[in-house]
Amino acid sequence: MQLIIDIGNTRIKYYLFDDDIILDAFSEELINWEVSLNKIKKIYPSLSKVILSDVNGSLEKPLQFALKKFQLFRCSIDLKLPFTTCYNPSLELGEDRIALLAASAYLYPKQDVLVIDLGSCITYDLLNRDGIHQGGSISPGFSTRYKSMHDYSGKLPLLIPKKIKEDHGRSTESAIHSGVYNGIINELKGVIEAYQLKYEYLTIILTGGDAEMLPKPFKNSIFAHSNFLAKGLNHILLMNSIS
Repeated sequence: MQLIIDIGNTRIKYYLFDDDIILDAFSEELINWEVSLNKIKKIYPSLSKVILSDVNGSLEKPLQFALKKFQLFRCSIDLKLPFTTCYNPSLELGEDRIALLAASAYLYPKQDVLVIDLGSCITYDLLNRDGIHQGGSISPGFSTRYKSMHDYSGKLPLLIPKKIKEDHGRSTESAIHSGVYNGIINELKGVIEAYQLKYEYLTIILTGGDAEMLPKPFKNSIFAHSNFLAKGLNHILLMNSIS
């Protein structure tokens, strides 16, 4: 049995796998990581393998100590992976993007895949049918755009992201919502269309916590995965661990 740990800025997510089947998944506030981890170890005594992705490295050493009895891996470009990358230097490729690319290579082999992750940043990564990561791009996500406008302009309020239907706002608040929401929608459409001109049979994957912000017609035209990153981490773990 495998444990996948995905550590963000404020929350920690746990996924329990038996081979490639998800048995359980939940998230906790980052401050409660030790209590939740101890519960997992008691509930699942057959747990033997663990991989973690920690975007800011905040819990690496405490977790290494807490999990010293298990086969433990930190997601890294140095591990055995189901893809190669043109990224230079390759060490700059983030752990979350490595996991998403691994999931793309595993679940969509021999296909051109554009994987889009919507979080605090929006990342776009292209994996070609030969399993070579061609690179990608990074732009601000929903919450980052709202916060930037609040932080860097004197009087604009800090708003909570929300879906909208209007093309333009009739107040400062609705104009901010319109600018962020429609800006991201049009950015996504533009990036996707540009890649589709180069790759005729392009598989598009949409994942990340903010993917739910997108309108249904948009999401229905591509593949949306809620546990895509976890599946990628699990595949990396199985590739590198000892049976």
